[in-house]
Amino acid sequence: MDKELIYRFFEGKISYQEEKQIKQWIESSDDHYALFLQERKMYDALLLTDTKISLKRKKKIILPLWSASIAAAILLILIIGGVYLYGLRDKSEQYNTILVPAGQRINLILSDNTNLWLNANTTFRYPTEFSKQTRTVYLDGEAYLEVSKDEGKPFIVKTNQGDIHVTGTSFNVEAYAKYNTFETSLFEGGVDIFKGEEIIASLKPNEKSTLKNNELIVSKITDTDEYLWRKGLIAFNKEDLEHILLTLEKYFDVKIQIHTANLPQHTYTGKFRQSDGIDYALRVLQRSIHFTYERDEATGTIYIK
Repeated sequence: MDKELIYRFFEGKISYQEEKQIKQWIESSDDHYALFLQERKMYDALLLTDTKISLKRKKKIILPLWSASIAAAILLILIIGGVYLYGLRDKSEQYNTILVPAGQRINLILSDNTNLWLNANTTFRYPTEFSKQTRTVYLDGEAYLEVSKDEGKPFIVKTNQGDIHVTGTSFNVEAYAKYNTFETSLFEGGVDIFKGEEIIASLKPNEKSTLKNNELIVSKITDTDEYLWRKGLIAFNKEDLEHILLTLEKYFDVKIQIHTANLPQHTYTGKFRQSDGIDYALRVLQRSIHFTYERDEATGTIYIK
């Protein structure tokens, strides 16, 4: 196997077909797997010896695949399916920042024992040490949180559209600033949703709030499959193609343009593994919904026809 290709895999700069090629090579023999781990260790060692490494325009350090901590924070990181974790320590404010790559997810445990999953294309910022009054974190993307109970120290998730206040509960938040989304789904406990200093909604278990046309609408949770993303699954239940394409665009960080005035109106129900990639998902969809697509390799844009 070409070492240059392996290293581009470590940097997340390969195509779907090249990724498939590497996975097949790794699985073909134990010697290949051992060689892959050896190259990974060498790659990590190079990164650790140069703290000024930049990834083109992004001046962030790739933490080693086997790292168990980020900066001074006490946390547990589980790397799922080859996820690369980018960590940035803001020394002036003592914050850590995690960026989850497209098509990936990570699980981590904060110093207060709060357990959370971060979905693809999510940016999560949290202090190296929580203050004595609150536990405040910042989210741009999607997260599933199981907050450690501490009634004297509320846990606050700040997003572009509003804030969620809890003391101990399980809930999902989708708040991608790029897509202007803001949805909070509660499974256990209770949450208060704030806009500035004003409470705009309080949720009970099995309720969710969704921002639509600048109005926060509270409704019952009727389908829990959409939260399977933390297990690596993208699920759809009687969703139309336009909604599905928007979801794929969001999770895989690709631009999808629809070049047809007669987009099929059929709905689709099914699940995809995130690790299979967007091309696999589109090919499966083509079996149920009639459409064609092309990818511009130069820009990465996918055109639906």
